Amino acid sequence: MLTLNILRNKRSVEGLCASCLHEVTQKGFNGEKLTFCGYGGALRKLRFKVSECTVYFDKRVAPREKPIGYIKPEDAVKPKVTIIKIA
Repeated sequence: MLTLNILRNKRSVEGLCASCLHEVTQKGFNGEKLTFCGYGGALRKLRFKVSECTVYFDKRVAPREKPIGYIKPEDAVKPKVTIIKIA
């Protein structure tokens, strides 16, 4: 079970997107900054700093190595058996 402790009263100055996996940021030479959301495959320009998001995924959390759940019998890996005849 994964438990995340989130401090609700302390908002990031940069917004929620700074630590989101779907965030794409472009910075210019004069300090300009453009932030886009890449969720769903298309880039959407964000015109404000986001404080709450329903598709937020923290990029600082390591991804799980294997899925959790049951494997169907037909998807299970069957061992390869080789029969050797000794004469």
